[in-house]
Amino acid sequence: MIKNRFGRIVILLLVLTSFVFSKETISKEAYEKLQEANKMLEEKKYKSAKVILNELLKSENKMEKTYALQTLANIYINQQNYKKVIIYYEKLISLNTLEKKDIDNMKFSLSQIYMSENIYKKGIKLSLELLKGGFEKKNALYENLAIAYYYNEQYKKSIPYIQKLIAIKKEKEQWYRMLYSSYIESKNYKGAIKTLKYLVSAYQKEEYWMQLISVYQTTKKYKDSLATLELAYKKGFIKQENNLMYLVSILLQNNLYNKASQYLKTGLDKNLIKTTKRNFDILVSCYLNSKNYKDLIPTLANSKYGNTPKYKILTANIHYTNGNYQGVINTLKNYKFKKNSKYDGQKYIMLSLSYYELDKDKSSKTYLKKASLNKHEKRRALSIASDLGYKI
Repeated sequence: MIKNRFGRIVILLLVLTSFVFSKETISKEAYEKLQEANKMLEEKKYKSAKVILNELLKSENKMEKTYALQTLANIYINQQNYKKVIIYYEKLISLNTLEKKDIDNMKFSLSQIYMSENIYKKGIKLSLELLKGGFEKKNALYENLAIAYYYNEQYKKSIPYIQKLIAIKKEKEQWYRMLYSSYIESKNYKGAIKTLKYLVSAYQKEEYWMQLISVYQTTKKYKDSLATLELAYKKGFIKQENNLMYLVSILLQNNLYNKASQYLKTGLDKNLIKTTKRNFDILVSCYLNSKNYKDLIPTLANSKYGNTPKYKILTANIHYTNGNYQGVINTLKNYKFKKNSKYDGQKYIMLSLSYYELDKDKSSKTYLKKASLNKHEKRRALSIASDLGYKI
């Protein structure tokens, strides 16, 4: 894109400056050959045009050479061969046959071509030279220098020119973005935060909110990060799944489990967050850490991810802790665990204890005996039997 833009500027320049000198400065023969070459250029007969022009380059007449070089440069512009354009531009400038204004315009175009070819140091040098020499297109030079310094990874030097462009440009967003990036790359976080605050205020985009939050995290301003996250969410600017999950992770880092579960549950309900096993596990963890058993139990019961040995035992434990012994029985009695597994043994222990609490000693003994036959829970089952006065 940059290369095409520079190409259009260069073509315009050469068309306007071609044959600006009087015909008397070159021979009639050379003039006719140049006209012939330009006609071939228009017809895209580049190879034939080059033969004529290369012959003219042998002339001792500097003006003839100038016209030949201009036309050759135009050919290579049309062919988008900018490396060749650079060669001919440099030769044209070194000949010094054009007026100062025309040379300056050519230097300006050359500086842009340098940048389109990633030759930033030469582009910077030429732009600074023009700026110092009073070139009239100062704003364009500021843009050259801002971009060249930035892509040459001289971020600190890029910043002053970006700021100049922000002051004069109507469309400022792209320059603020570059300014923010320059501050980040030069580790000027204070400047980055200030820039992002403006971007958030002016453009209200989710990416700017998230970048501001990230910089707060990087600079260990955790309270500011969390406050900004919640504000962005309340304003409706956090909608992408990865950003919502980032909000959840920040809340978890701050041990705000209840808030984290609320944001995660809302995201899942609105299909802003995918209902994956990982996200389900995080939600369960949030409920557990906030001791929100009221929401945890139905979450486990109504999700396919809750129908696992691990979560069945967890559900039973919650019921038991809360004195809902029938809930333990309803959860475990008909659920088939892998035979002789650790979970299978835990099932029998919990069923035995629940029946005991419900004064159903016969069922309690039956399940405790089954637990005693499980290698993982045998010792525990025998200990419980002793405590309860059962013979199994």
